[in-house]
Amino acid sequence: MRRLDVAWLLLWGVLSSVWCLSAARDLSAGFDEPYYLRWGLESFRNGSNQQLMRAGTMPLPVDVEYLPIYLWERHRGEPFDVDRDFHQILPYARAMNLLFWWILLIYGMLVARTFGGPWAGRFAVVLIATEPSILGHTCLATTDISVTGLVLAFAYHYYHGRDASRVRRWLIPGILYGVATAAKASALTFVPLVMLAFEIPRLYVAGAFKPPPGVGRIRHLWRASSQFRWDCAKVLLVGTVVVWTYCGCDWTTQGSFVKLADNLPDDQFGTPAIRWLAHNLKVFPNAGEAFAYQIKHNMRGHPSNTLGVWYPRSIWYHFPLLLTIKLSLATLVLAAGLLFGRPRSLATPIGLAALLFLLFSLNCRVQIGIRLVFPLVAIVLVALASGLGRAIEGLSESKKGVFLVVFAAVFAFPAIRTWPDGIRYVNVLWGGPDEAYPLLADANYDWGQGLKDLDQWTAEHELPTAKVWYYGMDPVIGKDPNRLLALHDPLVYPTATSADVWKHVRGKVVAVGMSLRYGYPGLTSSMPAVLEFFDGQEPIGRTRTFLVYDFRNVP
Repeated sequence: MRRLDVAWLLLWGVLSSVWCLSAARDLSAGFDEPYYLRWGLESFRNGSNQQLMRAGTMPLPVDVEYLPIYLWERHRGEPFDVDRDFHQILPYARAMNLLFWWILLIYGMLVARTFGGPWAGRFAVVLIATEPSILGHTCLATTDISVTGLVLAFAYHYYHGRDASRVRRWLIPGILYGVATAAKASALTFVPLVMLAFEIPRLYVAGAFKPPPGVGRIRHLWRASSQFRWDCAKVLLVGTVVVWTYCGCDWTTQGSFVKLADNLPDDQFGTPAIRWLAHNLKVFPNAGEAFAYQIKHNMRGHPSNTLGVWYPRSIWYHFPLLLTIKLSLATLVLAAGLLFGRPRSLATPIGLAALLFLLFSLNCRVQIGIRLVFPLVAIVLVALASGLGRAIEGLSESKKGVFLVVFAAVFAFPAIRTWPDGIRYVNVLWGGPDEAYPLLADANYDWGQGLKDLDQWTAEHELPTAKVWYYGMDPVIGKDPNRLLALHDPLVYPTATSADVWKHVRGKVVAVGMSLRYGYPGLTSSMPAVLEFFDGQEPIGRTRTFLVYDFRNVP
């Protein structure tokens, strides 16, 4: 059976990798990729993670994805021009993201196998390898797949090491916690939730929640959880050392801190001490900067586009609702079937982890794409796989085999149909990807990845190269004044009324990205007038992420 598992894993790993590599050739830059490429290469050149830390980006996935490009650069003896050479070097960075994809597949199988048996592991591989949204982001050189795979790696080793030696009990999990956090700061929260989910059932079985007569409930729980608390503290300590060491430091002062200290009133108590500290505390940049940035970002929140409605602040039900839109219909049917037909099959530690992750998502205030909760998606898929494995335990091995083949065919269909653009996947309950574009924005639909598709469409329709107004950062188009049409920027295109928009678009073929057309009505002061203008226009056609308008014959 081990050979079957390895063969099954290799089959789906290869098929999904081919899906991603072939699809990546059809996608222009995702919004974050130019930033990662620029500062990823720069960090290798000067040894500093300063720009990444300042933006809250952890360096591990960027290092992995752009190390081959830096070595290539050193071999040829000439640095790449990030803007000019962007599309030459980007495919190699994207290919390196597959290392994290394989980690996700391997540990998805292992964790599901742990809680649901061998068949659960096989189901998990199919569920992960065919989920369109996850595939869509695996095509890109970003950070979301890396942290997802590493959180599952932590979950597996932590669960199996709890009763082993100190190396397996807290040293290896601590290292994995640090590595996961070096991939993305969200691991700071996801990993402790995994530990809590795995320990609650064990504490329950041990009677930690039922104190003996005469002993207080809290006091009894405190004593019963002593070993867990000590191991948890050690895991957190090791993880902290790993991530802070990996992120490194330039041993410089923090400019914003120095500026703040220098602007303090001279007669204010403590000003001399604060100024001395600001000018002499040379420990920046460090991982703490990235953590502080992400914590402040989540506390401050972010405007939310939910079902095509613009909310100035985040809304609590955004991510649970988004799961019903972005997960495949087959996955939702499986979840409903297990919840209502075999609920006990989901009563596992990994099922509890999925519940805790879902509850945590209610407090996630940065709502710019399902990619931000991919660890939740992966844990849910693994929990469903383990539940399905437990639910079919009574079947014969031959019937299980037939069921697995049918299961794989059903779940592979959405991935095949949505190729090459899994980013914009929407299940049929919400109209499918071709109809749901007014409902979604950002990395849920149009993340700037559709420029190549647009140019192919205009060429096929014998149209001139389109001017582009879109939510993207591709450096090739960004440096071309004949392509980029930043109508939302009042400094570049002053716009107060619809008549002003006419001046900017007259005589041109204009492609409007879905995210700006429907997703950000409050982005700038110019947006209301621009959107009012396009409300009165009829596009001549559309691509996967653009509406195309022809204003060449406008008088």
